[in-house]
Amino acid sequence: MKNSKTLITLLSSFEAKQAYHEMLGFLPELFGNSKTEEKEQSVTKEKCFFGYFIDRICLGILALEFPFVQTAHIDWIRVKENSPTQEIEKALLCHAEMFCQEHSIYSLTAETRIPLKNEHLKGFEFYIKAGFRPLFERRNADLGYVIVYLNKIISPKIFKWVDLTHELSEKIPTWDRNCGFKHKEISTYEEGTTDCQFSIQSIEMLAGAGTHIDAPAHCYPHSKTVIDLPLQSLISPCVVIDVSEEAHDRYSVDILTIRNFERKYGNICKNTFVIFYTGWERFWKQPEKYHNHFDFPSVTQEVAEYLVSKDIRGIGIDTLSPDRPDSKFPVHQIILGAGKYIVENVAKANLLPAVGSYVFVMPIPIVKGTEAPIRLLGMFPG
Repeated sequence: MKNSKTLITLLSSFEAKQAYHEMLGFLPELFGNSKTEEKEQSVTKEKCFFGYFIDRICLGILALEFPFVQTAHIDWIRVKENSPTQEIEKALLCHAEMFCQEHSIYSLTAETRIPLKNEHLKGFEFYIKAGFRPLFERRNADLGYVIVYLNKIISPKIFKWVDLTHELSEKIPTWDRNCGFKHKEISTYEEGTTDCQFSIQSIEMLAGAGTHIDAPAHCYPHSKTVIDLPLQSLISPCVVIDVSEEAHDRYSVDILTIRNFERKYGNICKNTFVIFYTGWERFWKQPEKYHNHFDFPSVTQEVAEYLVSKDIRGIGIDTLSPDRPDSKFPVHQIILGAGKYIVENVAKANLLPAVGSYVFVMPIPIVKGTEAPIRLLGMFPG
């Protein structure tokens, strides 16, 4: 399937029935007959279908219905026999979630009832295994309800966490090749004069050393600094565009790469954080090679312009910068000029799925800070 063309597309009811019949050889009642369709329409305002195609052959279909305003419900999902079931299910579920986000739908649920059987839990486990995550925004909820829901969200049984932050030491690579981080002990346990002894340390570092954020003020006076970035803009759905197989020291992510990604995984939605995984982080512990006289994978101006047109939150990359100095920094100008932010020196982005994760960008709140060190975390269904 490596060179096959993958596409997830919206289907009409007629197209979905035709594709289902070609895929499985029959039409079940879940498409409804005249009586059931009439009954469904009394409680369901609208229904749509998404088809997963490889080389124009349908291998999976997901049915999404909209029972109430700004709410969506996954009615069913079917995959052709002898197909990569889990891969197709995950892709369809992620596409449904992105569709909901793009259309300002704040609640997404999944049908877990199994006809004539009391096996709701098995139905739920199927969707979780396939990659389903409830999309939910409780409006005007009391605090107790919110706390319960947040505990469900961060449950380690459902979600995995990845630390996307490089460790700091005096040997890390930096833009100017100087030591970007100094760390020393200024008072030892032995020097303590009280029963409770302390080790007291100091640090000195560049704001743009290690995994860090560039705020719009990094390039533009009088624009947002680190502490001006809204908290909600620092927690975002994330996509990871993996170009590690083709990336080299003069490589630049181009618009064709983005188009191919969207053909395979669906459109990049508004408020998404986009990470470019080039594989360059493998040189992190070799500072000279990581710096490489500013020869490292980057991003083209056209890609930056396209992502801004999609109203993303920001971008991240596992190199010193999405720009090489010889390009005159167009990506910084475009992304930061649009009020977005950039994260540089991202670690372990290859551990995140291409779609379906969330990132938490946690900068140190430096007053008048144009850059700041961050802790970058990723979360996805496990």
